[in-house]
Amino acid sequence: MIQLRDYQQDLIVRTRAALVKNKRVIMQAPTGAGKTALACTMIASAVENGKSCMFLVHQNELVKQTSAAFWQNKIAHGLIVSGRGRTPHRVQVASIMTLKNRLDAYEAPQLVVIDETHRAAARTYQDILAAWPDAYVVGLTATPQRTDGKGLDSVYSAIVKGPSIRYLIDQGYLCDYELYGVPQKMDLRGVRTTAGDYNKGDLEKAADKPEIVGDAVAHYLKIAKGRRCVVMCVSIKHAESVAAQYRAAGISAAALHGLSDDRDGVLDKFESGEIMVVASVQLLVEGVDLPAIGCVQWLRPTKSLVIWMQGNGRGLRPHASKDRLIILDHVQNYARHGLPDMDREWSLEGNKKQGRSGDADPNIGVQVCDHCYFSFRSGVSVCPHCGESVPLRERKLEIVDGELERIQKAQAEEQARIERRREQGKARELEELVAVGVERGMRRPDVWASNVFAARQKRKPNATDYARASKAWREIA
Repeated sequence: MIQLRDYQQDLIVRTRAALVKNKRVIMQAPTGAGKTALACTMIASAVENGKSCMFLVHQNELVKQTSAAFWQNKIAHGLIVSGRGRTPHRVQVASIMTLKNRLDAYEAPQLVVIDETHRAAARTYQDILAAWPDAYVVGLTATPQRTDGKGLDSVYSAIVKGPSIRYLIDQGYLCDYELYGVPQKMDLRGVRTTAGDYNKGDLEKAADKPEIVGDAVAHYLKIAKGRRCVVMCVSIKHAESVAAQYRAAGISAAALHGLSDDRDGVLDKFESGEIMVVASVQLLVEGVDLPAIGCVQWLRPTKSLVIWMQGNGRGLRPHASKDRLIILDHVQNYARHGLPDMDREWSLEGNKKQGRSGDADPNIGVQVCDHCYFSFRSGVSVCPHCGESVPLRERKLEIVDGELERIQKAQAEEQARIERRREQGKARELEELVAVGVERGMRRPDVWASNVFAARQKRKPNATDYARASKAWREIA
């Protein structure tokens, strides 16, 4: 029997209640809250009741990780992955890439559990779910919105929320953390938002000034020396360069990305301590369970709350090698999103201020789709596997000298307020104010913009203001 914690048992009870009225339900719980135990409990119970189950993941590393957990809990299952044949088990752990090509070979399951379900709006998942319209679906994620901030209401009809990160830290289920970042304002004026994140071409120009501050290796040695560290990088070229800088300083390091030849070997050496630093391009942002991570270093600026939360969550699991997680934020992500343990309200409607979907991480000569992680040569605007758009822009970031300081909660909140005020101050025209209001997810950005615009001129808004603002809102929407 799986021994569930109190909050896990509560989540199971509330999710079952939600499934009485909803065919598709999100079960939200922070990274490290034990979603695998929750999945094992639900699936074991379904099997006892004679139901067939399918557990969907998006990475081969997660297939192996989930399979090991299922066998440990005596859940017999088959694997749907490349190179494996079909088995008659009532439970299957499936890579969505392989499953999509083999849908005709399997009967529709009665229960589908989707890991990292903030990805479930992508076409690959939608094609699979469309083939099983009668199945009950439970989605697991720490961050129930898409990486571009859009919601999942097109996939799910209910969400069951789990405990907060701070509660899990206080109860000893997660480790605490310290965050060190850049207290001054990063100058990203002129950098547009594309696909819910920084426009890659604009970001490259901004970085060339340069704007990405802090010597990564020097600050690691100063603040987090001896800890196993994951560096969040922006491209394959960037990751290779960062890993080389660490090796030049005598620190064992490797780059990890969609084209790495031996991803499993790198992760095994990292877990054993043979490799101390992994410079990652997306692959360690979510899913992979590596409790030994003692430091997360951000050299990639992002507007995506999901990426920020998932990335930091990699290091919050307790481990004998650390008393807390060290977060080194060289790009001021904390000012955009707040500290990892701040209370957040999750909604099926998502966070509308992050803009449109379709972001991907372009690299020199190769791209990795941000929706399905399929790797392919540059030169196309649509992922050849899942069909999501992948804007083609190369980006190059530079690391320069600068000091990181420990960031406290009040300081992070004040920095976020300062950034919002500056963003508002840069919007001089009425239409620009409307765009700011839309990015912030306001219900009536036209009214707010009209009031701010008129107040600057020490007058009340008039009909012309409202008409201009309403027109601008319609054009943006």
